[in-house]
Formats: sequence, structure tokens, C-alpha cells
Amino acid sequence: MDDCYRVCLTPPSPTEQPNTYTIFNLETNQGLIRVQEQSECLPRICCKPNHSVVLQFNALDPSGAELFPVITMEREGCCSKVCLGQVVCCDVCAQEAFVHAGNVPVTPEAHAGKLPKDKVIGRAKVPVPFAGGLTPTIQIMDRTPDSDVHWASATGPTCFGGLSELCCTVPFAVKRVDKDTGKVSVDIGAVATISKIKPKSLGAAARELLTDSDIYELEIHDKTITPQQRATLIGTALMMDYMFFERDLDCIGCDQNGNIVLNMFNMFCCGVLIPCTVKLGNK
Repeated sequence: MDDCYRVCLTPPSPTEQPNTYTIFNLETNQGLIRVQEQSECLPRICCKPNHSVVLQFNALDPSGAELFPVITMEREGCCSKVCLGQVVCCDVCAQEAFVHAGNVPVTPEAHAGKLPKDKVIGRAKVPVPFAGGLTPTIQIMDRTPDSDVHWASATGPTCFGGLSELCCTVPFAVKRVDKDTGKVSVDIGAVATISKIKPKSLGAAARELLTDSDIYELEIHDKTITPQQRATLIGTALMMDYMFFERDLDCIGCDQNGNIVLNMFNMFCCGVLIPCTVKLGNK
């Protein structure tokens, strides 16, 4: 049987607060890890979801109390990577996350994008240039003493999000890459599946419609991957949340003329999410 984990984003307060995630064992529903975002207030309010974040992963005991830090993840945001969220043509436009072993403290000198890299165990980054074209792609890498080894890639559908996510689960397949070509090969086999799960009730649909609350599932098919690679896959799932599913009013909103705007889905193109909308006029 595959190893399965559920990642739940706690429903936020009415003000823009740092995200909190809880990771559960899908079989036992036992909480394993709580993840707390560390970010600055002003960039979080003005630049979300492309603001800089550091995520602290803390192990939980059976009662849900935090025990000790196990992983730190950082993603540099648009204050220093000014083209983040735009067409990916060079590294300054590319979404990237580093996964560190244990606790890496945040200081005024060491913050997202500037943390020491001596404890890095994995990295996730969109390919440069064009981020996979019409296929959202994240390269998943191991850290070795000499270099980063691109061992797998996560790829998803061209169209997702918006109102479509209320009735459709969004799967991202994680597959090993061919060492000779650097490309995903169906012959090598699937490593895992990361899925954004559709709501299973009207209450869950309303919560997802009105808040940033989301649920993801990580199914690991290849039992031979290392603990460090599993940690990087979990970090990749959280990176996907910020990249693809943290957009405010992604389902329904109003324009400046008072028209209701329904976002049916988003289309991915070269690193940009393009809303495909229907406008309901006020006349």
C-alpha cells in the first residue's frame, strides 16, 4: 500500500495572517507535523502569495503538542525577486524553495533567500526558461556535497483552480527523470502524486470559496525514496500551495464597475496564471 499524507491549511482569520499547516497520516488521521509560516507583515499583506516565507516544521506528539523542529523551508519572494509570478525567462523570475534539516533560525541578516545553506537536504524550482510552458512543472533536487541532483519532476494540468477546484481534484504527478536526458520518462515510473483535494461537502466548499483553506494529499508510490526526498516532496506540496492556490478571490469577485466576476479556472502559461472569467453585468 502507498504511504499517504494529508496536508491541511488551517482556515485563516479575517486579517492576513501567516499560514499554518498540519500534516496527518492518512491511514490513522494522526497529526505528525505542524508547519508555521514566518513572514513580514507588510509584504504578506501587499504581495501575497509571492511574499518571502520561512516555514518551520515541528513534530507533534499524540496529543497534538509540538515537540521539536524537524525541517525548515525557505522561499524567496518578490521583494528581492521582482519578477516572481510573471513569465519565467531567467532565475530572478523563477519560484524556488530550499528544504533544510532541523531548525534554521531567522535573523535580520538571515531570512528567506539568505539562510545558510549548510543544512540543505533538497530543493524545488521551476525550470528556466518558461516553467514548463503550458504544463506547470517543478524540478525536485537532492543536495549532494558537490551539486544538486535533479532526480524527479512534478507536473500538473494546464487548467485548474477557480470555481473548477470546487468539483475537481487537481493531481500533480511526480516522476523520476532520465539521468541521460534530464527529462521525465514514463518508463521510469511514478514516484508520488500530490493532489489538491476537492471539497467533500457543502460546508467544505463554502469554506474553500470564502477563505484560503485547502487540503492536499501526498501519496508516495515509490517506497525506495529516502527520508530527505520525502521531506522535499512535502516542501514541494507547500510550495505548490503558494504558487497556485493562494490567490485571494480566486473563485468569485467584483470589478470596479460592480459586476460580478466568476473565475471558471486558471490557465497556466510559462509561469503565469491567466484567469478565464465570466462577467455578470449589473444591468
